[in-house]
Amino acid sequence: MKTTAVIAEYNPFHNGHKFHLRSARKASSADYIFAVMSPSFVQRGECAVYDKWARTRAALRGGADMVIELPVIYSTASAENFARGAIKIICASGIADNLAFGAETTDMAALSAAAELFINPTPLFNEVLKSELSHGMSFPSARAAAFSAVTGKNPEILSTSNNILAIEYLKALKIFSSNIKPIITKRVGAAYNSDKITGTIASAAAVRKVIYSGRINLLTQAVPPECFDIYEKSTPIFTDNYSDAMAYILRTTSAENLKNISGISEGLENRILKTVGSSYKITDICSELKTKRYTHTRLMRILCHILLGITKEQEEIFSPLNFDPYIRVLGFRKSAEPLVSALCHNSSVPVIMNVNKDERNLSELQKSLLQIEKKSTDIYFLGQPTPSAKKRALDYTMPVIIENL
Repeated sequence: MKTTAVIAEYNPFHNGHKFHLRSARKASSADYIFAVMSPSFVQRGECAVYDKWARTRAALRGGADMVIELPVIYSTASAENFARGAIKIICASGIADNLAFGAETTDMAALSAAAELFINPTPLFNEVLKSELSHGMSFPSARAAAFSAVTGKNPEILSTSNNILAIEYLKALKIFSSNIKPIITKRVGAAYNSDKITGTIASAAAVRKVIYSGRINLLTQAVPPECFDIYEKSTPIFTDNYSDAMAYILRTTSAENLKNISGISEGLENRILKTVGSSYKITDICSELKTKRYTHTRLMRILCHILLGITKEQEEIFSPLNFDPYIRVLGFRKSAEPLVSALCHNSSVPVIMNVNKDERNLSELQKSLLQIEKKSTDIYFLGQPTPSAKKRALDYTMPVIIENL
């Protein structure tokens, strides 16, 4: 049985994702493909447009054989820890032969060289990085400048979201001494951040923009027909739906407490509290705080951590470098039951199929990680616009999704 893993957010699942799964299956000759998917909150520091169970169902209908949850403490982390968390889970599964990921380049040698340099930086690399950061440059831009200074290569390779993640995946595979084979599938269609639907393969950003506009009928050309009814029946959630909760937190906390939140440093806590009187919406707070050093995405992740209460201490405790997370299955295809059986047999960490039953098999730290997940899911559903939809404890009551495919 040959199995390929992918790492995804599916926010939401669209034709580009379906194409990627099909390409990955073909390139790796895989019998099965499973996805490690972000849950209620994603790497850009935003809430997912649809809940994790709706997105799981869409992914299964669109080509994934099984969907595993990426804990929120990793899904909302930097690209480095996002990748490390996902790769740690894939390695622990004991069933992955390959890792397939999309990128704007197919030059595996260049990506691998960048990964090696970032793991073992040269003195020149560190010198340039430090210099650029001291001049107020953002970390991604400073790292690209240092990369170019050392290798003489065009820093543009580090300017696109998928290339950056690809490098982080390669770094993580090296760090964990994994034998899993990386496979690049070339991205096609619209750019990652494009916000217009101009063909059958659009970016997730463009799909979300249409969903937020309420004109979901415009999605018919950009999402698989088998997924469209899921989106029709689901209520989208907007990040600014949490502005009341954020306002309450910021008006009742202190700078000293904010300093403990993951991602906050250099006195940012004071700047955040100063926005209380001038900005109310989360997106407005982010815009007010944005500087050359603090990018929009970085600030949104920090604000997300404030909302969820994710601290520096938790980030350290659950670092993939020294912690083994559990594996939680969100859903699978009926035809992939052999894959699920193989996971349960080969996994080096506890596998959760039913939270109520399987929580007892977790270590105390793994239980703590699960509680962070439960809290984030409860907070996520507070963003629902109607009171009856603001459900709680769904991590304990929602069954594993099984699609009869």
